[in-house]
Amino acid sequence: MSTGRRNDVGMRSSSYLFLFLTVAAAAMAVYAISAALAAPEQKPSAAAPATVHHAARPSARALDAPPSASEFASDVVDTTTAYANANGETARIANVDCVQASSSHYMCSYAVVRPGHARECHLMQAIWTPNRASTYTVTLAGRTHACGTVREAVRSLD
Repeated sequence: MSTGRRNDVGMRSSSYLFLFLTVAAAAMAVYAISAALAAPEQKPSAAAPATVHHAARPSARALDAPPSASEFASDVVDTTTAYANANGETARIANVDCVQASSSHYMCSYAVVRPGHARECHLMQAIWTPNRASTYTVTLAGRTHACGTVREAVRSLD
């Protein structure tokens, strides 16, 4: 194997490692932000441990089958908007497009819109978890170059 070929493989491996680390860091940031966005401001008592709610509970549908992709997108918008309104946040998410990979598993693209700032394009994977503290749990997230459909957002990662 020539040295040039080894350098190509090494560069590609470090690019994938950088991409993985970036996505992992973004996922942690999105998880922390979603926890902060959905958790009401409370002072925990000394007797009870603090509980973080990541998303507001939807109606009785939580006990039924998982929502469709469009219903899940609506839930994401509703929960983040409700938190933002309740806490005076100006950031909103828009253009949410979700696909359902399998029962309870979703991938969504969306834009974060802040007054006076450029739109930020994002992609996330989430699981519907109605019987936990959060109705959905973000498992992977990160920024993308495109704010269109899920397909456009994924393709923009190349």
